[in-house]
Amino acid sequence: MGSQGMSSSSPLVVKKSQVVVVKPSKATPEVSLSLSTLDNDPYIETLAKTIYVYAPPPSKDVHDDPASLLQQALSHALVYYYPLAGKLHRRSQDHRLELTCTPTEGVPFVKATTDCTLSSLNYLEDIDAALNQLVPCDEAVTSGGYNALAVQITLFACGGITIGTALSHSLCDGFGASQFFKALTEFAAGKTQPSIIPVWDRHCLTSNNFHFNGEVEEEQAQKLVDFGEACSTVATSPYTPTHDMVCEILNVTPQDIAQLKKKIGEEVTTLEILAAHVWRARCRALKLSPDGTTLFGMAVGIRRVVEPPLREGYYGNAFVKANVAMKAGELSNSPLSHVVKLIKEAKRSALEKRYVCEQLKETEKSLKMKVTCQGGNGAFMLLTDWRQLGLLDEVDFGYGGSVNIIPLVPKYLPDLCIFLPRKHGGVRVLVTLPKPAMDNLKEHMNPLSF
Repeated sequence: MGSQGMSSSSPLVVKKSQVVVVKPSKATPEVSLSLSTLDNDPYIETLAKTIYVYAPPPSKDVHDDPASLLQQALSHALVYYYPLAGKLHRRSQDHRLELTCTPTEGVPFVKATTDCTLSSLNYLEDIDAALNQLVPCDEAVTSGGYNALAVQITLFACGGITIGTALSHSLCDGFGASQFFKALTEFAAGKTQPSIIPVWDRHCLTSNNFHFNGEVEEEQAQKLVDFGEACSTVATSPYTPTHDMVCEILNVTPQDIAQLKKKIGEEVTTLEILAAHVWRARCRALKLSPDGTTLFGMAVGIRRVVEPPLREGYYGNAFVKANVAMKAGELSNSPLSHVVKLIKEAKRSALEKRYVCEQLKETEKSLKMKVTCQGGNGAFMLLTDWRQLGLLDEVDFGYGGSVNIIPLVPKYLPDLCIFLPRKHGGVRVLVTLPKPAMDNLKEHMNPLSF
């Protein structure tokens, strides 16, 4: 297992042009749109920033101005995804999100250049604070709200490029973001419409309209973890609070995963075994107080199980959180098989009708209470898996497909852990921890400690 982390300094210096506003290439509706209950979850109201890395084009026949090509492609894509050109705000009366789409709105778009080559930066394999230069800056929130999407194209001296996006998580989950990005690259490749036509349909996942495929007996349904109760006894770490946080990507090889699965000796998915391993290793690394509670949450997709089924092209949030709570001491000392069992049970329960309905109700309740996102002491771990989103398989528009994808995790979300795809198998695990705890984590994640 290897790692990529923050270096002490970076040669990366980016020069940005003036922001231009890209509007849909054709007329689109002037509307105010409501979002689903899942979209309205205050815990996901953030701009998810992602960098897509493209090596120099293999052919000299590629477009000589990729930024302009992608600007035009964005304009075409927004005809289908016009809500992404709108502005979001929370209504004061009910604290629900509203999206305003008008002909004057568009997506902030930035062209940028740098004298660096991608190879000199190891194709951005090393997480570095300087990478923030490759995504759009945060726009000021005005009385009209904030932009749902912003895009930056950076041209490197070698001819490679990066596409940096800042996309509202309230409008798109990982699958939705991947669907939009594929449409963008399809237009850049010369197509006249996206292969998947997007649909809005946010009413399908509101607490009033929600239906589920199949029934479940009351006594069989697992109740949601009571976060109020859990937070009252939450574990603490000697390393928090601190400003000395580092974000790193740990490379877990196929051999590491096979070794972990062999240790369990039963049928288990890579997601389940690695989730259990990282959660336990993270707990040990943070030296969480043994009598305190630590909580694990994992995003579980419900696209295929709602009834009526969500139409192909739905790009809103369609996941619930499978949650597990344990005493930190119990987690640290438990065999991996026990932790895997709890995660499996939580995943199974997250797809049950009653569980999903309860989570919708809890989200509605949080809106009425005007809950804000909290965390950061280390006792929480929220896992999201990007490996099945097809992010490395987007359409080739002359650059042969992306060679790297980097999510930039904001400092106020250190509890987030992301499983990323690797070109040659295995998993890249993105984690954020206090510096001393990160050093500990590498020891506990080492195959020799399995």
